[in-house]
Amino acid sequence: MALKGQELIAFLQENEGVDRDTIMRGAGYVCQRNGKSSIQRTKFFEALAEANGHNLGISPSKPDEYGKQATYSLKVGPKGLIPVSRAYTVQCNMKPGSYVSVSIEDGAIVLVPEEETQETTPVVCPM
Repeated sequence: MALKGQELIAFLQENEGVDRDTIMRGAGYVCQRNGKSSIQRTKFFEALAEANGHNLGISPSKPDEYGKQATYSLKVGPKGLIPVSRAYTVQCNMKPGSYVSVSIEDGAIVLVPEEETQETTPVVCPM
């Protein structure tokens, strides 16, 4: 679990002089992507700013929400793509990188989350 608030400030004070990437890893701002360790720099700096009383435009009351609320109306783009936002996928417990089955039923496009297997389990970095 990544450090936040006063815990993050205290950790930084205890590790003064340590290089940046080591500090970020030690504070918990790291995840695994494609089998490799990846530092979450943006999340670290956002948490640091918030710990120092600065809001960078991220609502502290809604940290897990991104984008607009679901309008239940989507526009087909010029290439025929229909962007389905996080506002809809979280309602169906879909994770980034997971698969959905697509079918056409009575002229409607239906997306159904597929069961996760060892091969299809997405790698999701912690928030």
